[in-house]
Amino acid sequence: MAALAALRAPPVPKIFATMEEGPVPGGINPGEAWLESHGRSLGHFVDGTWLKPPGRTSLECQEASTGRTVAVVPAGDSSDVAVAVAAAAAAAEAWAGLGGPQRGQRLTRLAATLEGDSRGTMGALLALAGGRPLCRTLGADLDLGLRLLQAPAGGAQLGPPGLEGWTPVGVVAVVLGGPCSLPALLWKLGPLLAMGNTALVLSPPAAALPLLLLGELGGEGAALPPGVLNILAGPPGLCQALRAHPEVTSVTFLGAPQEELQAVVWGSPCQGPRLGGPRGGRVVVVVLDSADLDSAAAAIAATAAAPPALFPGGGCVVLAQDAVLAALERRLRARLGGLRVGDPLDPRTEVGPLGPGTPPPEEVVQEAREEGAQVFQAPLPPLPEGGHRFYPPTLISGVAPTSRCLREPAPGPLLVLLPVRGPTEAVAVASALPQTAAAAVWAQDITVALDTADRLPQGLVWLNSLDLLDPSGGCAGGAADTDLDEALREFGCPPWEQPPKADEPLSPAVTVDDPGDPELAQAVAAARGAAPR
Repeated sequence: MAALAALRAPPVPKIFATMEEGPVPGGINPGEAWLESHGRSLGHFVDGTWLKPPGRTSLECQEASTGRTVAVVPAGDSSDVAVAVAAAAAAAEAWAGLGGPQRGQRLTRLAATLEGDSRGTMGALLALAGGRPLCRTLGADLDLGLRLLQAPAGGAQLGPPGLEGWTPVGVVAVVLGGPCSLPALLWKLGPLLAMGNTALVLSPPAAALPLLLLGELGGEGAALPPGVLNILAGPPGLCQALRAHPEVTSVTFLGAPQEELQAVVWGSPCQGPRLGGPRGGRVVVVVLDSADLDSAAAAIAATAAAPPALFPGGGCVVLAQDAVLAALERRLRARLGGLRVGDPLDPRTEVGPLGPGTPPPEEVVQEAREEGAQVFQAPLPPLPEGGHRFYPPTLISGVAPTSRCLREPAPGPLLVLLPVRGPTEAVAVASALPQTAAAAVWAQDITVALDTADRLPQGLVWLNSLDLLDPSGGCAGGAADTDLDEALREFGCPPWEQPPKADEPLSPAVTVDDPGDPELAQAVAAARGAAPR
């Protein structure tokens, strides 16, 4: 009781009577406090320190919900890229030479730092800049990100089977072309660093604040040596500066389709280092006639409010069997109407604003209306000044199979409900939908559920659940399952691809004119005489 009195907490009976939200871990708005500690003027994080080039144009980092400028960062250019690439290349040999066990220990130390006192700061910055509700950024998102960092750290310490003799590729550039969640970034950075590579992250200013904090945390407690993790903020065209640096041996993209950025960087898939595409897409949910509709509606509405962290911007398509279509639609409308829309920094908020740079799906919704579809939209509550980035939770039903809302992933709290006659038709429709990353099957008949899940082409399929991700079991990014070993292989070089060393001949030298071997000398002379002149 003395401890509660010292914290000025209300009495326990009052807590149970009011059921109010508890305090946010880390204090009141620790993200704003971290920005104030840096004077709201940040730099690039390169070679373990802050890089603030003088006389550089500043880029604004805005709050996702109101557009308010919360900090500024320098506009990165080719000279900053050159400094960061040089720092990463200088640290690559020493980082790779540490060996897997020591690299795993360093990454585990970084995860512990992120999980400690800085947890509240990271969650607040993710909500402030990205717009995802604080209840997700402080909870499930951060927990998943820590697991995605700890899993490759453990793999590096134990030495995953099948990767004997694999070597790091060198300097890897991670290009963020749009909104990107922290777990999606850590699912790239974890295997990348565990394999012994060094990283250069190019970020737009809208996503730079949490990444700069991550870089700073990497330097605390000597978790990562200087130059291993470098963060640059700049305009979208900054990635073009990578062309001038052959030290960059691999480029991977997040937040945008690879084909949109690949041409910007090199102009051809046959030029430059090897390229890696982003993981992500929308989620397909199959609801069969034996499903528990209440639990299905609750999970689907929660997914619409805050999509899975690894697939944050793709939307959700629900394929419901005819027998339960009407009942499921009623439940979905009730659930969507009860979602709390508001400030993402409020712990009670379930639906935040659209992510930075994400266009509202108004054109897709309007086109569906014109095609004769039924559109349900929950009313928006009073929003803060400048809160034009909010979009109401929306359900589209009665659409044609060729509708735009099925052909193209639509961002925001948007559900598309489509009837199917049975599991076979549901598998056919789910297979034809473009840009799908994961699927879920809802059915109490476990035999039918397992058979349906086995026929779905998505690499990750849930049964009677959504958004359960285990890095050891696989985190899908498309049609193929991506487990930990495959994630590590993406940033490793196998023994059969090792280039020969320059000081080693390709084959033993042979002196053909050896006078001690008359038969060989005679054969060589005969061959030379028969050769055309």
